[in-house]
Amino acid sequence: MFDIKRIKLIASREIQATLGKRSYRAGLIVQILIVALLALSPIIIAKFRGDDSGGPTVNTIVVVDQANANLSVLLPPMLDALSNDADRRFEISEVADDTAARDAVERGDADAALIATRPNDELAFTVITDDGDIQNSLAQMLVATASSIAIQERIDATGLSASEVQQLFTPPTMTTVQADPTASEDEGNGTEDIVNFIIAYASTIIIFIFVVMYGQWISQGVVEEKASRIMEIMVNAATPRDLLAGKVIGIMMTALMQFVPLVLTFGIIASLQVQIGKLVGVSEDQLLDINFAWIAWSSMGWFLVYFLLGFLLYGALYAGVGSMVSRQEEVGTAVAPMTTVMMIGYFAALASMSNPDGTIARIAYLFPGTTVFVAMLRLINGNPYWWEIAISIGGLLVAIVLAMMFAARLYRVGVLMYGQAPSFKSLFNLKGAQQVAR
Repeated sequence: MFDIKRIKLIASREIQATLGKRSYRAGLIVQILIVALLALSPIIIAKFRGDDSGGPTVNTIVVVDQANANLSVLLPPMLDALSNDADRRFEISEVADDTAARDAVERGDADAALIATRPNDELAFTVITDDGDIQNSLAQMLVATASSIAIQERIDATGLSASEVQQLFTPPTMTTVQADPTASEDEGNGTEDIVNFIIAYASTIIIFIFVVMYGQWISQGVVEEKASRIMEIMVNAATPRDLLAGKVIGIMMTALMQFVPLVLTFGIIASLQVQIGKLVGVSEDQLLDINFAWIAWSSMGWFLVYFLLGFLLYGALYAGVGSMVSRQEEVGTAVAPMTTVMMIGYFAALASMSNPDGTIARIAYLFPGTTVFVAMLRLINGNPYWWEIAISIGGLLVAIVLAMMFAARLYRVGVLMYGQAPSFKSLFNLKGAQQVAR
């Protein structure tokens, strides 16, 4: 059984040792500054975008009205209606012929030109742009405007009344449906999908980085204690199981002490975006239409559950494996199998981003070694069944208990066989290991 008092003492020792490192404190300050800049990025973008606007956009258009279609009068209000942009204006000027219009566009004096002719008593138009691309927005607006002018002229020629024209152009009833009638109505929301993708992807990266970084930290700390023979003294004062649990919990707490300030920094700044924006002259409507505060606070409960469980699982294994080697250079090779499993989970999450309910995501979510890396993907972007969540959490709890028991044995054998290469048989023959150590 675990001795809670001893575990707390060992964990406190690890926390104090870690917090005493200058690199830990400096790294935390730098990370907080980076996260603060990320949280302020919508305000910074809006500020620079507003400063670079330089006033309204003016599009100059030259027209050649060979058809007497009254283009100079009709074009401005129709273009204004199409653009639906208060900061965009259109200046119309007439030139004598096609050559003058082309020259104006080529010199850059005009953004585009519209030529109206009347072959066979029917209006015809030519749009001239600098690159001949009809897909740019100004060219498309000129095409739509010219079409409207031609249609209006044809309607006037028919002698139809206003009510008859309105009935003629009344749009039909239009209904849009999804190809898959069983699909959720929320599917296909581009902004929401992007936000969910960001949350899931960022959560996967954070869990992976923190588990690997602090797992290596645990292994290297164990090797240092073993090399200085401190571990032998500690094992005499506490059981390997208590020593292992205290070390893993202590370093996990230091990881949370580094992680929680980052989340609070992002969440607080994101929640105060409007107020901060007003202080620097950025209005609310200039900010990006994304609820960054919701990103910071949503799904945090699930994230902490899987982060803590994953850390306990891999932290115990890192500590156990670290106790089996005697030099820092051997740590990378010793933890290679665990790194491989974590990489499989990480790549499974990346491969499942576009299909979070696919076979790969479901299998990886139920396997304890990879659960923590696909958990947020399944919970945010997918639709896991309640029993999948229960199996994933239950499997992690069972795996943690087994990992602690196995790592505690590795701890004991690693100390007793100091200076020797432990065999696979010795892991299951503690009595033999004690004889060898003598």
